[in-house]
Amino acid sequence: MLFSLSKKFLFIANLKTASTAIERVLAPHAELRLLQSQYGKHQTYLQFTENFKWLAGRVDARELFIFGVIRDPIGYALSVFNFHAKNEFRGQPNFTGNMDFARFVSTWVPKFADQMKPQISRFVDARGKLVTNLLISYDRLQEGLDIVADRLDIPALRNLPRDNESPRVVGRSDLSAEQIAWIEERSRTDTEAIAQYANKPIRFD
Repeated sequence: MLFSLSKKFLFIANLKTASTAIERVLAPHAELRLLQSQYGKHQTYLQFTENFKWLAGRVDARELFIFGVIRDPIGYALSVFNFHAKNEFRGQPNFTGNMDFARFVSTWVPKFADQMKPQISRFVDARGKLVTNLLISYDRLQEGLDIVADRLDIPALRNLPRDNESPRVVGRSDLSAEQIAWIEERSRTDTEAIAQYANKPIRFD
């Protein structure tokens, strides 16, 4: 999560959506930089407004550019699974390298539900209203970052470095029809948000 007083932006860092690479470029332009998960990197908009209300009040809300990245639900679920199969997680409760996707659904997700909640919940206010001026589709990431580059005058976003990529352990073709349906049902609001808002700049009054 990055908040800039000088550039007047808030970047909400979703999980498994190139947030580390985006932060690498944007961090020098932000006065508040939360770059590690244990210190609030992936906090939601609501958590930000609760934790940093005093700081957010220093910028006119009408001038603040809020953005983040949302991912196709199946790609998102697979990335969460594959990322936690890395050896660095071996021996930890969130390690997935010793399970198949069925066990991931039945045992891992209930324990780490926050990581598999609808992504759109990170980008809404207390009334459930979308707050982002730009919700970038991960499948069209560079297209969205080009919009941000123009809006914030940060050309480096046009050449985003690759960072923190997940290994490919399980792919879509490995999922059963029931598993795909399970992902789609619990992520219906994400699919609707992508269809309605992705890469379409929004101005709020």
